[in-house]
Amino acid sequence: MTRRSHPHVTTALTTATIACLLALTGCAADAPASEDVAPISAPPEVYEGSYTSLPAEEVLGGNTFTSPEDADRSDVDSTARVAALMLHSWDTTVDHTETAAAVRAIPLMSEEWAANQVEPERNASNGEWLEPAEHGAYSVPRAVPAIGDAAQDVAPDKAIRVLDVTWRWVARDKTPLTSGGHRTRDMTASITGEGK
Repeated sequence: MTRRSHPHVTTALTTATIACLLALTGCAADAPASEDVAPISAPPEVYEGSYTSLPAEEVLGGNTFTSPEDADRSDVDSTARVAALMLHSWDTTVDHTETAAAVRAIPLMSEEWAANQVEPERNASNGEWLEPAEHGAYSVPRAVPAIGDAAQDVAPDKAIRVLDVTWRWVARDKTPLTSGGHRTRDMTASITGEGK
């Protein structure tokens, strides 16, 4: 059974419960005690987790990856940064190639560019992924504007942003990994009237 939390419903139910308890408490003070009524015991265990989600360590990238929803699609800088982060977010427990990250970033791509995102059979970075894969590692990318004047608005609906992207690997088994990487990415973003 899936439970969903609705703050306004929870508040209303809590208020109603308190009102009922106050009313019952007020009545119980006048009533004689009954020895044949069993006391209500508290539940033996209260589960405070979610019934619909997996533990973070079982979720892609330990639940740290950026998603298309994180981009403000009306802002070129936000869209370019989120796309750059997504293109460098790899989880060796499920990703077999770097292209797996590009496939997850398809919602931020033009139809033409998205059609070219086909995962190859082999990972071109396989050697660089060997140690991280042994430890079930995932990448933690960082993207900052590149130094220089390469960023430019080339049309009212098109802009180029150049970002320096670095990443490090985080091992699920807590083994310290020293490998990582650096790339400079030219990101061309087109913003349409729909914010895409």
